[in-house]
Amino acid sequence: MSNMKKKEVSPIELKKIVELRQFDTPWTEIERETKVERRIAKRAYDEWERDKKMKEQEAVRFRVAAEAFHEHINDLIRLAEALSNHLSLPIGPDEARSADQNISNLWQTSILEESPPYALSQADRIRQIRSNERLNLMMFKSLQSHTGEKLRWQALDEWKGAWDSCRGLFNNLKIEGRKDIMNILDKEPNLLQEIEKRSKKEDAIQRMARAMVHATWQSIVDNKFDPESPRVKVSYELVDRIVAIFAEKELNEKVIALCNDALETLLKEDNTLKWVKQLCDEVHTMRQATDELAKTLNRLVLYPIILNTKCDLCPA
Repeated sequence: MSNMKKKEVSPIELKKIVELRQFDTPWTEIERETKVERRIAKRAYDEWERDKKMKEQEAVRFRVAAEAFHEHINDLIRLAEALSNHLSLPIGPDEARSADQNISNLWQTSILEESPPYALSQADRIRQIRSNERLNLMMFKSLQSHTGEKLRWQALDEWKGAWDSCRGLFNNLKIEGRKDIMNILDKEPNLLQEIEKRSKKEDAIQRMARAMVHATWQSIVDNKFDPESPRVKVSYELVDRIVAIFAEKELNEKVIALCNDALETLLKEDNTLKWVKQLCDEVHTMRQATDELAKTLNRLVLYPIILNTKCDLCPA
């Protein structure tokens, strides 16, 4: 067996070989000019060419990965900002959505992809909604993975809990408000008959109770409600919007006065006042949670966090 070692081509020799070969110089001439046997020179050149291709491929992969990661970061930030902007307070006692349904409405929108510039069929629209939801939920999981140790996601759960608590309190107050209205109308049966007869909307009494809770909620949201001295008034505009104003001015005045009398009673009762105070607490909780999330879901905060962490969707 031969103990001869494979001859190594020096960097200077390889440089000369590559330069000559780039000009399609024949191997016999390369051998003559470099004093390197053409078989050895060809082997060194082939190795150099393979190494060059591998480095070029690595550079391409690195560039593609860098561009994909940049897009990944931007998608996560867009999703985070959409979530932060979406969080709000319930519209009031007519809020029909649970907190999860509210968030689900956001996930069903085109946050990361442009909506089609044309009207979709019903079937295509449903498919688009499902596609949006799958993509957004994947990205939300990715966002949580990146920020798990840096962002207090419990704030979102606190917002959800307060939102759902408000819906339950709204229902309780509407039920009690209706009772207070009926207690007053029991003493004025003619007024009850007149309201029911002239009302163009179904269940005017229920709508009056809603107006009472709306007025209370608006007072809380506007930071005007004082639990120690609760004074709330149902406005003409609120009755017009929710109950519907009647043709007779005198009847309208009676309805507004009735709502305010019932509301005064509602806010004096220990049980119902306790619910209203709880509404105040829930609003405070939601505002604290949304403020906290707005600060931590800001792009200036998220960018370095995402750069220094990794999730399953990060480009390799």
